[in-house]
Amino acid sequence: MLTKTSFRLLLCVAIFAFGGIQISNAQSCNSELKVSKDRDRRSASEVDPTQYQMELTNNGSSSQTYQINVSHYQGSFTVKGKQPAILSSSNMINSTILQNNLQSNTITVPARSTSVFMLAVSVPPGTPIKKWAGLQVSASSSACPNGSVTKLVKLYIADPTEE
Repeated sequence: MLTKTSFRLLLCVAIFAFGGIQISNAQSCNSELKVSKDRDRRSASEVDPTQYQMELTNNGSSSQTYQINVSHYQGSFTVKGKQPAILSSSNMINSTILQNNLQSNTITVPARSTSVFMLAVSVPPGTPIKKWAGLQVSASSSACPNGSVTKLVKLYIADPTEE
């Protein structure tokens, strides 16, 4: 039978263990995704693709493996304070994730470190020109099932005859 002292000790251990798990999970979910030097606007055309240099930071206390996804952004956005002509969601932009010049949508980042990867973007033939497209880049880790970090990059579809 448990005495009051034994019960209190057991209760304290249980609270500490549960609290430690919660703190550990919070620390492992502390990530950031950004474009290097905040250069989130670029231009490309059918004959001139472009790349964004992305930085994924893991501020957690253990190594994390992230799944990187790119999708067409459906919302509105501004460029230099104005809302530009936006490419229709029916027009797709080609994107590839590259790390060390190899295609991979999975990136492992050590604890308290930053990994750099490239988002390569190309414009398919027939895409309307002189419009902007938004691409939502997201990084999610299995250690953080309820959240991911995202970054919106903006792409101007240039006229290839004017380059």
